[in-house]
Amino acid sequence: MVDVMALPPGLYRGMVTGEESGDCQCRIEVRRLTKHAMSLDYEAIGVAGLQHVEHTIVSASGLHVATSEFSDVVAFRRVAAGHFVGDAAGFAMEIHAGWDGDSLTWAWHWAPPGQSLREQSRATARQVS
Repeated sequence: MVDVMALPPGLYRGMVTGEESGDCQCRIEVRRLTKHAMSLDYEAIGVAGLQHVEHTIVSASGLHVATSEFSDVVAFRRVAAGHFVGDAAGFAMEIHAGWDGDSLTWAWHWAPPGQSLREQSRATARQVS
């Protein structure tokens, strides 16, 4: 898996699966902001309509994430290529992101205090030409 910073700019579409998210479709738009930063706008749409909106700034050191679920921007620090760790409202959280040259993956892991961290939602998308 290649580091997410190698992700080509453009529009990606795919599916989301997971314990918390259920099955739905996703739309992810990636923009290069500078040589060292990019933005990622992610929407998940289920049968009931829009269920997740996210705007993320990606840099080599971490992520800054604003979502429909958080009341504030949450910082995630990079601990390895494609592996980011954050903490908000007492929840342990991680984002695992990757690019294999064909598919973009964006997986949210979290758990309430006292529980084991587990994957709750995984988007897998391909670039739209």
